[in-house]
Order: sequence, then structure tokens, then C-alpha cells
Amino acid sequence: MKKLLLLSFIVFYASFSGIYAQNSYHKTDKTRVILVNPGVFYLKSLAYLTDKKIIDIKNLEYQAVFYTKNEISYDEAEKYVNENNIPYIKLKKIDGKLTKDNLYKKNSCTNSFNALFENSDGIIFLGGWDIPAVAYEQKTNLLAGIRTPNRHYFELSFLYHLLGRNGDKKIRPLLDKKPSYAVFGICLGMQTMNVATGGDMYQDIPSDIYGLKYVEDVLALDKNKMHRNYWRNINTDLDLDSHSFHRIKLTDNLFFKTHFNLSENDIPYVCSSHHQAINKIGKDIIVAATSLDGKVVEAIRHKYYENVFGVQFHPEFYTLHDPNSKKIKMTPDDQELLTEHQMLKKLGSYKFHLKYWEYFSKVLKKD
Repeated sequence: MKKLLLLSFIVFYASFSGIYAQNSYHKTDKTRVILVNPGVFYLKSLAYLTDKKIIDIKNLEYQAVFYTKNEISYDEAEKYVNENNIPYIKLKKIDGKLTKDNLYKKNSCTNSFNALFENSDGIIFLGGWDIPAVAYEQKTNLLAGIRTPNRHYFELSFLYHLLGRNGDKKIRPLLDKKPSYAVFGICLGMQTMNVATGGDMYQDIPSDIYGLKYVEDVLALDKNKMHRNYWRNINTDLDLDSHSFHRIKLTDNLFFKTHFNLSENDIPYVCSSHHQAINKIGKDIIVAATSLDGKVVEAIRHKYYENVFGVQFHPEFYTLHDPNSKKIKMTPDDQELLTEHQMLKKLGSYKFHLKYWEYFSKVLKKD
């Protein structure tokens, strides 16, 4: 009898402790931001931005979440964090079984999505390879670079749970519970945001938008129509950058005036590395910026959730901020090698990238 009472007490205490641990999050002064399937390069970039106070949030803690079936290495991320002694990055594994048929419904990851959402203040979806076309009911273009399908299934389903989807009333979006929750998407992250909410993609910008089949013809375009550096496709110069710098047009003037202190006449340069682009727009998604010719979506926001924001470009690369990063060139004929940071400053658009992280920091700062 005594053993039974003791066991009952232990079970009760463990249950009470678990409830207390879940609720105690809301009493902490930490700001928790989820990083979804981040590779080492992205961890290095966000650590650099945080250490240099470019991301300026008091008591910030990142939770790097890895889907156990995804193709981004948890072990490499763990090794990087441990070797560099980064105490504000915690790592977590999430298990489950996701297929093309259960992404946009309750599934084995639903409870994990709910728990992550309830115990965080915001989330970042980062860059990567192309989304499987089957996720938006298209055939797969031969030019599509689909190398991480399990990663995409996890992130598509997570964003579906967060934001909802066109024509879908089966599940209440998590952000209905906390409409001010921050969801940031960068490059692939923005594309995933759009597809998860019912949109689709151009699978290759040069061929689908400009009707071009050959690299040489793309290189003949105005540089503001090139969204990655195609010189790398036909030249072996190891100093060539894989990224492209081009201008964007701010179409949502009120948003950028309010949050970035920019006017409709501002056309900042950004750093891009992609060949796909948003086509059909997802549920409650608003286009906030485009390429100069209006053909490529460069930024989106949400109609109702004020802190949901996605960009097609990369404001997070540490090379854009670190004056001591590798010097590169954009074309084989460039005589001078510069860091991406130097290039961005020379183009007069480094402050725009700082404004992005000022906005991010302001959204996530606790009163």
C-alpha cells in the first residue's frame, strides 16, 4: 500500500512539474525564436548578427528545430554550436511521418507544431533548395533542384498550421490564438509561406517568365532581371560570387514607410540566390515588393497577421555584414575583388539591410 501511495505521489508530482514547466515559459524574460532546419551557414550568420547586436533583442534564445527525417544535418549543427560555445542556441529534434498526402491536415507533427508555437515568440524559415512541385499540384520542371523533400514537407506543414490555407476550414490557424506572433520567411522561407497557404510557383524564372533557355541569353539581360549569378554556370573562376545584387521596387509603400522609414522612390539593392519565384498568391498574402519590372515577387506580408513577413532576398548572410569575409567578384571581367559587405556599401544599400533587422528586433522585443 505504501509503495502504491509513493508511486501515485511520484506520478502526480511529475505531472504537476510538467504543467508548471510548460506554463513557466510565459513568466520568463527570454525571447524565444525558432529556427526551422537551419544548416551551419545559417547558424553562423544568425550568431554573427546576434553577437554584433545587428539583431538587438535582450535575452534572446534561438531554438533550432530539426525534423528527424529532414536532409539538413542535426549533428553538424550541434557540433558547430558546441565548438563555438554559443549558449543562446538550443537544438531540438522533432519526429513524425509526413507525406505529400498529409501536409495540409492534422498529422503526426501537429502536436509538436502546437507546442513549439505556444512556447516561442517567433519563428524564422530560412533558405534552401526548391520545393517539390507535387506540394502545389504541378508536374516537376527538369530545371527544378529538389534535394531536400522531407525538409520541405515539414516546413510546409508547419506553415500551414500557423497560417491556414485557401479553401481549407479543417484546421484553425495557430496565429488566430496569437495574431501578433512573428513569422519571418527568407528566400525559400517566403516561397514556402506562399505555397503552404495555397499559392504556387514559377519553377524557373528565365524560362517561365522571360522565355529563355540558355545561360548566355540570361547574362545578356539587365542585371536587375538576374536573381542569381549565372556566370557560375559557364565559368570556372573560383572568385565568382554565386549571388546576385539587383534592385527591388517597394509596392506596399505604407508598410515600408511605417517599418523601414522608406519612401516609394527608394529602390534598394538586395542580395539574391534563386531561380524560382512566387506565381499564384496564397491565402491572405499581400505582395509588398517586386523586381523593378514587376515580374518577380520580392516581399510579402499577411493581410491580417501584422508580424508575418517574407522576403525573396537574403538579409541574413553574414558575408553581407562582415567586412572581413571573403573577397569575390561578380563577373569574370571584374578587376577588383570586394567583400559582399563592401559591395553592398558601395551600392548604397547596406542601411536597408540593417533596417530589416531593426524591424525584426522591434517586432520581437518584449515590453
